[in-house]
Amino acid sequence: MWTLVQRSGATRPAEFAAWFLGLALAHDLVFAPLVAGLAVLLGPRVPPRLRGPIVVGAVVSGALVLVALPPILGDRAADNASLLPRDYGAGLLMAFAVTWAAVAVGTWVRARSDRRRGDR
Repeated sequence: MWTLVQRSGATRPAEFAAWFLGLALAHDLVFAPLVAGLAVLLGPRVPPRLRGPIVVGAVVSGALVLVALPPILGDRAADNASLLPRDYGAGLLMAFAVTWAAVAVGTWVRARSDRRRGDR
């Protein structure tokens, strides 16, 4: 924290504070109620063996959004090509694809294992 203040020209403490507080408020006022609402609506409708993987996929997806949001919404300076040089939106979509592919493979393996044992 001291470096943030000490090197305020490079670190922009006010902008950091705005992002920090904004993300905390977004989590508490938007993300958490949304997840709780989805859990209440979808929980009883999802088969018990799928709930765990789906919850893990949803939590990982939420964390990905919170981590990727600042670069996606960040200030891209036209005169500095090295500042946020990647397509962070596409990266987030790729991370979602990998996450939900892993959830799909995990549930498929679990279902296959259950069928072999005779559990249904």
